[in-house]
Amino acid sequence: MRTTHCRACNSPLLNRRPQTKTCDAACRARLWRHSRITQLPVSFMLNITNYALVKNAANSAGISINQYAHDQLVQTMEIHHGN
Repeated sequence: MRTTHCRACNSPLLNRRPQTKTCDAACRARLWRHSRITQLPVSFMLNITNYALVKNAANSAGISINQYAHDQLVQTMEIHHGN
């Protein structure tokens, strides 16, 4: 018996074809959408006070500093672009 996991939701794929990557059409669509996202590395500098604020906010949210900065940037862009 072959056991792997869905690349989108990580649920087990039991007795599926060897080339199967996802458990269903919804996960297949999610995986495709994720592959369409362009990632752009961005570096920015913060003074020690702002860094501490960002680090504390990220820790409070239970996410990494990178994820917190990403979420804040996306939220700001959505506000300014009306999405």
